[in-house]
Amino acid sequence: MEVKHARKVVVAGATGRTGRLVVEELLRSDDQFEIFALVRNETKAAETPSLQEPKVRVVTFSDDAVQQMSAEVDAAIWCSDGQDGLEVVAEALKKKQDKNDGGPRIVFCSSAAVSRPTWGQSKQQRFEGAAEIPIVRLNPGDILGKKRAVESLVRKSGVSYVILRPTGLNDNWPEGRPLLSQGDLAVGRTSRQDLASMLVAILDEPDAAGKTVEMFSVAGYPKPAEGYARALAPLLRDSERGLRGSLQRAVSRLWRGIAPADEATYGLLQQLLPGEAQDSARLAMGQTYEQLDRGEEGRLGSRGKERVPSTFGS
Repeated sequence: MEVKHARKVVVAGATGRTGRLVVEELLRSDDQFEIFALVRNETKAAETPSLQEPKVRVVTFSDDAVQQMSAEVDAAIWCSDGQDGLEVVAEALKKKQDKNDGGPRIVFCSSAAVSRPTWGQSKQQRFEGAAEIPIVRLNPGDILGKKRAVESLVRKSGVSYVILRPTGLNDNWPEGRPLLSQGDLAVGRTSRQDLASMLVAILDEPDAAGKTVEMFSVAGYPKPAEGYARALAPLLRDSERGLRGSLQRAVSRLWRGIAPADEATYGLLQQLLPGEAQDSARLAMGQTYEQLDRGEEGRLGSRGKERVPSTFGS
């Protein structure tokens, strides 16, 4: 029997509102994690219950401490507002990664709207509902610009990464299903608990690597039982989003006879399916999504062998 070794994951900003929840998610996970909680405030760390768990090692920020910690960790979930220590961690992780890595080594928690202050006037007018929200109009302290700069640092680091951009975080918004998109057009609310769940889950998603992804929560919907591969796979890597990549995709879509708008709409609507299985093609006639989740047969029999009535009642 193969013995699974615990992965060593650093959570930067572990005493913050999101970081604390990420640590709790890692502790609840079925996977084995050894957690390095990178903090600046030792008093605050001592007052955070989850950081007292045996599987958590608190690391108070200093250049030497970060250097030593980086030699041990396998991955990083970066929830800190700053970038101090990020380059050191990224450089250490780059030396450890190989082509067989399952998912990204760095998960960077950014923010939706970071690119919108750079949009031209025509794009702002076309997508007014995304460009005129308060955080974009006011951009206090150039917070979006600072996030954008750290995103750039992550992309240039040479380490496998994913950048997750949640919409407006709300501690009271009910938990639900994260919906994923690209283009920095997402507007809405994200449950902070859903964000923490996603930051941990995406560590194990190979299709997340090299991508920048927006997310928001749909309250009340169950999370997909089989993870987020179906939602992530159609999304583009950052290296594919330039002019050359756009031309290649346009030619491919023309060849296949698929309009870009149709493809994007299909991808988003598939994420809104009821139930946890997230695969409408597996449904039998007369079977509910909930029955599919439970592995139960529908009232008309199994898929492909349905006892289809000759007429349907009104």
